Amino acid sequence: MWVPTQGEATVMFARFLKARHGIEAGKFARKTAETLRNEGDLEGHRIWNAVADAVDHRLGWPQPRLIVRSRAA
Repeated sequence: MWVPTQGEATVMFARFLKARHGIEAGKFARKTAETLRNEGDLEGHRIWNAVADAVDHRLGWPQPRLIVRSRAA
């Protein structure tokens, strides 16, 4: 079974939002991110901002910025 990486999932959802909401897709994603941040969901906020970045900077749908970074000990 194929399980997408966070980057692949981000791009997939960005494509969906662009198809569903057109030019308002980035604005929709950023509004959702802000709502989640206001509710205390910081992980959701980061993910939705990554989706918005992918929508807004979709030149060939590049890899989105890294959401989870490994932490050095």
